[in-house]
Order: sequence, then C-alpha cells, then structure tokens
Amino acid sequence: MKLPETCTVELAAPVTDLAARRSMRRDPSAPRLKCVSSGYLAEGRSCCETIPAGVVTDAWAAQQRAGVRGDRFFHFRWRGDVWLAFGRRNGRIRGVYCPTHSTERDLRAPVVESSGEAARETIVMTG
Repeated sequence: MKLPETCTVELAAPVTDLAARRSMRRDPSAPRLKCVSSGYLAEGRSCCETIPAGVVTDAWAAQQRAGVRGDRFFHFRWRGDVWLAFGRRNGRIRGVYCPTHSTERDLRAPVVESSGEAARETIVMTG
C-alpha cells in the first residue's frame, strides 16, 4: 500500500500553547485574578490577594481532564497554599478565593466534591 506524500490531520480539540501558559504564570505583568472576598465579614475591606490567571485556568483544565463536568467550585494548590475557584464548563473561571478566604468559606459552606475518584485528587500547580 502506497501512502500519500502529504496528509491533513484535524484535531478534535484546541491545542494549548503550554510555553505561553508557563510564561503567563511567571510573568508579573500577566493577568491576575483577585480574591473575590468582599470583606463583608471583615469590616467591609475587600481582599487584595491575587493569583496569575494562567495558574487558575491550568488547574481548572486539569480538573476537566480528570473528568469533572459542569460549573462548579474546585480546590487547587499553588505555592504550598490551597485556593478555591469556580470553574465554568466552557473553561473560564468565574472567581477565586485566596487560601484564607477559601478556608473561611469552606467552614461556612463546605464544597461538595465530584464523585469521580480522579476529580477528588488535589491538583498541584507550581509557579
């Protein structure tokens, strides 16, 4: 059987530029997400903690690859701390809670994890 000299390959899903994602996590000028804690329990002061957007979107993408579906909260680890974020089924992030406010929120309203074994594993991101 003779193979064609050229062929076209169609990808079923978009390919992520991993080098760009890594640089976005390291670059101080890269977009950052601010903790959404409004401070209603802290005398009206909003939280000023931020995290690179690429770290959060990478953590959500890892959750989705592990079988998580739909819009939901998820925990992830970055630089030794556990953050909480809300991921959308379309791959976007709705918001994040810093480690301090993540813990406070979990005490008020525990996050229900997905029933899938892979989804229960903590996703570790380095930056």
